[in-house]
Amino acid sequence: MPLECLEARQFRNLQTASIRLTHGIQLVYGDNASGKTSLLEAMHVLCGGKSFLAASARKMQQFGSDAFSISGLSTQRDHPPQRLRYRWQAGHIHLEAGSEIVRRTSQYAAIQPVQAITPLSYKIIDDRPEIRRRFMDWGVFHVKQEYSSIWRQFQRCLNQRNSLLHRGADPHAISAWNKEYVRQAEALHSYRHDYMNQLQPILASISERLLAKKRLSVRYTAGWDREKGLSQLLEDNLQRDLERKFSYYGPQRADFSIHLDGHTARDTASRGQKKLITFALYLAQASLQQAIGHKKALLLIDDLPSELDTQHQAVILQVLQDSSMQAVISCINPGHLAFAANEPEKRFHVKHGRVTEVV
Repeated sequence: MPLECLEARQFRNLQTASIRLTHGIQLVYGDNASGKTSLLEAMHVLCGGKSFLAASARKMQQFGSDAFSISGLSTQRDHPPQRLRYRWQAGHIHLEAGSEIVRRTSQYAAIQPVQAITPLSYKIIDDRPEIRRRFMDWGVFHVKQEYSSIWRQFQRCLNQRNSLLHRGADPHAISAWNKEYVRQAEALHSYRHDYMNQLQPILASISERLLAKKRLSVRYTAGWDREKGLSQLLEDNLQRDLERKFSYYGPQRADFSIHLDGHTARDTASRGQKKLITFALYLAQASLQQAIGHKKALLLIDDLPSELDTQHQAVILQVLQDSSMQAVISCINPGHLAFAANEPEKRFHVKHGRVTEVV
């Protein structure tokens, strides 16, 4: 299974937490401010190397403490078990996999995929393109092992070209970088384009169940006019790039728009529909990862009952059960969750930062 166990020390408001997980759906429940979200956040930090809430590890430490640690075991089929450890001390993050120190967060995050759906996830519809690019890149990264290297190579080209633009370098020196910039940009675009095409039919199937048979679709854009070509655009807009002091065209401007029955969801979908669209997007991504990813993902859903009514909860829980993916769901009252068939595999009660398995 993706995550077999977890132990957190001096993390947020949790007392020392030690739990064992299993396959399928597990529930974490308790009153507001009891530590439910902190437990899900600890799982995300352990597996992904970063929080879905805090931008800085310093904000995750307990009051009065100068360190915290999270450890756990990832057991994936056809892969050796991996003991993971995330430790923060004296302002420094330490990542370990087994007996090895991991220097790069992307390398660490590749060991155990994790994705979270939170009350803020709806921003994928209305907010800046960067959020949607992260969504795409997470998906491709965990399906194509070589994608991380391609992404880093493009970033180096982009940074070098932007540095030259910022310094107002000779146009010939800037143009000399265009060929490699275009080559890396096309490679990055190809992976993103293929991934979004794979995601579309799964998204359509899930949205039909969640959105009363309305048609949900996504339209990917590369970040430049594909008909004109990136190489030509770079040459034609070199002077404007020099004035801006950065490269305007390229995959750093890639995006996708979300459409409901052919209309842009950002402008026409209700608040309730946007919540359902958000769940459809992340469930489709998790289902695609489950189907073709090299490793199975852990899905975290924070406060499901407060986000959806009973009917739509039942659909989401059934999708999760049908896919057999490992999911951890938090709620205040487990009686408010609409399980259509099987009950959750495990339940954990959180009170005043103490986590107890309910048998």
